[in-house]
Amino acid sequence: MKGVVLAGGTGSRLDPLTRITNKHLLPVYDKPMVMYAIDALRGAGVTELMLVTGGEHVDDFRRLLGDEFEYGNQETPGGIAEALGLAREFIGDDRLVVMLADNIFGGPISETIHNFQQQPEGARVLLAHVRETEHLRHLGVPRIDGGRIADIVEKPSDPPGRLAVTGLYCYEPDVFDVIAELEPSGRGELEITDVNNHYVRAGSLEYDVFEGYWGDAGESIDAYHEVIERVRRPHFGSERPRPIPLLRFEDERGWLTEIARTGGLPKPIRQTNVSFSRQGTIRGLHYHERGQDDLFVCLQGRARVVALDRETGEAFSEDIGEDNFAAVYVPGNLAHGFEALTDVLMLYHTTEEYDPADPDEHQLPWNDPRVADLWSTTSPILSERDSAS
Repeated sequence: MKGVVLAGGTGSRLDPLTRITNKHLLPVYDKPMVMYAIDALRGAGVTELMLVTGGEHVDDFRRLLGDEFEYGNQETPGGIAEALGLAREFIGDDRLVVMLADNIFGGPISETIHNFQQQPEGARVLLAHVRETEHLRHLGVPRIDGGRIADIVEKPSDPPGRLAVTGLYCYEPDVFDVIAELEPSGRGELEITDVNNHYVRAGSLEYDVFEGYWGDAGESIDAYHEVIERVRRPHFGSERPRPIPLLRFEDERGWLTEIARTGGLPKPIRQTNVSFSRQGTIRGLHYHERGQDDLFVCLQGRARVVALDRETGEAFSEDIGEDNFAAVYVPGNLAHGFEALTDVLMLYHTTEEYDPADPDEHQLPWNDPRVADLWSTTSPILSERDSAS
């Protein structure tokens, strides 16, 4: 299988940053944007690559990447499908995976590549969860019926779902024949959505859903900065929870404390909750795939925060509240929960808003053997959901 990285376009949505360079050469944290796509493909075992860009930027990419790549030049912006068409000779009779160079995945794409290799024919796309309706209106959104994609709607005013087509596409070499038959869209471009809908009509478009963080760094200035924040923060690594001491300022009137300064946290707070739990209650374990982190503070009583690195099996616990006035910051990719050692009033900040229609909560049994000995009780009060996990 060969790979094609598409790094063309005018970059108008990142103006004025792109007045001096191609957007895919802009830095995202500690490396150029394009390197995330290249590293993702190489990590999935796709090492024979071609990069397609436009205008005068081929030499810029060559200076960065060297001569181990094939290069294609899209002389004028004509759409993603047109840019892909330039790779026909490079691909030959091989299957291919295409990746847009402004797409950032917070995890491996190897499962989709493997699934496509096992697929007898057709094409495969990778979908991702998108919560914001306004964001979905700028993307290709599939209408799913009976577990299959029935249609992909480009930039829908009324999105038919909460999943979007990311910039990762897998095709057989017949995709170039499909491109050759396309008609330009209303904006004068050959659209990749039209290519994918060809395979929908043929009944041969399969898909996977990416459960981790996905971002489009080229969508807007705001999206570009949001992707940088996601890449640099702990969710992209497996970092331990962090106790954060809280300072109390006391006088004859009482006391005051700062619970959180968001400038000192890996990511700004988006929602704040307060819960009361009776002694012996355990809430959890659960984890978040799409980037939510939690900051726990025990306002009254004593609570034990427990977290588990699902990959390494490393476990963590911290008693907070009385005798330890501290907060605990938990990266959401770790399975986590807390036990009420007394009746407790818990405050917790989250870095994502809860969406009941598409919750980013995944369960582990509260008594998973890797954490079972960290709880003080073997017969906790549990919710119906926690009891069932």
